[in-house]
Amino acid sequence: MSNDAARLGPIAGSADPVFDTNGVSLLLLRFSDAVDSRRPQEIAEQFTADSLFRPGASAIHGRAAVEAFYADRLRDPRRTTRHLWSNLHVAPSADDRADIRVVLSNYAFDPAVSETDVQLRVGNVSGVCVRDADGRWRFAEHIYERIYALRLPLSDPQTPQPKP
Repeated sequence: MSNDAARLGPIAGSADPVFDTNGVSLLLLRFSDAVDSRRPQEIAEQFTADSLFRPGASAIHGRAAVEAFYADRLRDPRRTTRHLWSNLHVAPSADDRADIRVVLSNYAFDPAVSETDVQLRVGNVSGVCVRDADGRWRFAEHIYERIYALRLPLSDPQTPQPKP
């Protein structure tokens, strides 16, 4: 690939060499940090006011609904996650709008699923990101499609403890 054909970052690529792929990458990192750190309000702030979030079969519309979803999901303080992003492809559709495709690997200790296993879920996220007037990228649409899930036995007999 020629130097002027694409702009590549550590996890991102775009056919537009001047498009702000870094801003979209930072959105993914802010989202996963907020989820992994158990901050529902901050998670919701990564979405536009009229966003569509589909973490599975159900559709969640708007920031308030995203915040309520995560407040409920994170109710058990033992639930612990880590989100890892890879293979981000950004396709600009306007100066302040881009379609994305990215692979999400998610490790989760969820006692509601298992007290002895960690779940590894690998899936694709597709969506639309928009840049607000303040220059910050947010999800207008975030659709998760699970490809597969595995259960990995905990090697330590103690279950993970919640963060203080």
